Amino acid sequence: MPIYYVKPDSDNKFPDKDTTPVLEPADDLRAVNIPTTSIQYFLRYWWMYAFKGDGSQEVTAPGNLPNLDIDYLQGLIDKQDDQINQQTTTIKGLQTALGSATKAQVEAQQQFVTTQEQFQKQFVSLSQQIVAVQKQIAAKAE
Repeated sequence: MPIYYVKPDSDNKFPDKDTTPVLEPADDLRAVNIPTTSIQYFLRYWWMYAFKGDGSQEVTAPGNLPNLDIDYLQGLIDKQDDQINQQTTTIKGLQTALGSATKAQVEAQQQFVTTQEQFQKQFVSLSQQIVAVQKQIAAKAE
């Protein structure tokens, strides 16, 4: 069991809230044994623990200690932050891909328009040639 040293309050019933627990003994500090499973609670809320008696190294935890789910929630927040960062990276990648796809689509449309214009010119040219040949045939038939 780790031993922490705290300054008692004026009534010698609780650790003084205006000080913090330390690991080294010193004058005016009282040694308290803290179970390993209670260290996080004690280090956060030491002033809420009551001394069991004069000179005793044992303390009693109050029944109204806040839940240590803060660590759990912080872990969830950290995981969500990682997920958000991954999603942001994915979104940026998708935006880049979409930009590339849009550019390719515009280029394909321009190519299509150019090809269509070339076909139209060839069609007009072929139509003119057919009309000319038909005129020649009609002129020979006369």
